[in-house]
Amino acid sequence: MINFRYHVVSILAVFLAIAIGTVMGASFVGRGVIDSLQSRITRVQRLTDAQRDRNDKLQGEIGKLGDFVDETAGYTVARSLTAVRVNVVAERGTDGDAVDRQGGLVRQAGATVPGVVWLEDSWKLESADAAAALRAATGLTTRDRAALRSAAARMLGQRLTIATPPIADDVLVKLVDAKFVTLAGVAGSPSPVATDFVGSTARVLAMGGPGHLVPADVTPAVAGGVLDGGASVVVGEVFAASDVGPDRAGWIDAVLKQPGLANHISTVDDLERTEGRVGAALALSELALGTVGNYGLGRDRAVPEKIATVPSAR
Repeated sequence: MINFRYHVVSILAVFLAIAIGTVMGASFVGRGVIDSLQSRITRVQRLTDAQRDRNDKLQGEIGKLGDFVDETAGYTVARSLTAVRVNVVAERGTDGDAVDRQGGLVRQAGATVPGVVWLEDSWKLESADAAAALRAATGLTTRDRAALRSAAARMLGQRLTIATPPIADDVLVKLVDAKFVTLAGVAGSPSPVATDFVGSTARVLAMGGPGHLVPADVTPAVAGGVLDGGASVVVGEVFAASDVGPDRAGWIDAVLKQPGLANHISTVDDLERTEGRVGAALALSELALGTVGNYGLGRDRAVPEKIATVPSAR
């Protein structure tokens, strides 16, 4: 029968075995072996400290390079969009600071940017009332919600390219009233009105990305509408990193797979970075040459090779 005394003896036996093992191990492991091990540990520690110092130095250099890129961005794009009107469209959920920085840089390039057409999450059409409101705003009668959303977004894209919008029956005004879009200022400018978004020669910059609050089919449809209106468009991704994905440029790749867009629009996949914002501004400039491309991190080129206007003076 196992009793308390048995447990005490067992525990004492375990500790005795540990003590004997320690004494015997110390007897068999010579001082030289211990010194050698200690020397290796010290050497590894020195190497680790040296690598840490190198990493800190490299991180500092990266920071300085980032500052240089930020400070020279305006110089890089200067005059590349002189006298060009750029209508900006952004999905709700896109980082507002990134949108402001992009709008500000496009203005530094010489463009007129009236503001931002924010696409709201009501484009999800989660209720019958929302679908009815979109039909009322656009005059569409489509019953299928996905088809309705795509057709309405295409109408919005077309509206952003016309020279003189109708005063009494402006679909942009109706979409604002129905809360499908919001017109807002960019980079500190006052909020615009619908009639500010005009110009048959306007170029459109559509900004979106994974995880934003607008269905993935809306921005491609807006881009298709811009093409329908005879204008040109750059679609830029504001990427937000996540432990569970998606991969960078996955959203852009999905846009390019939409019928009628590949080889007709330019894309930039990193507008959350200064490099991407520069790329977007230069891609907008390149459109004047009738050239499109896909730019950004992991692409063949980060920015266009040629732009329409090379500044004569800096």
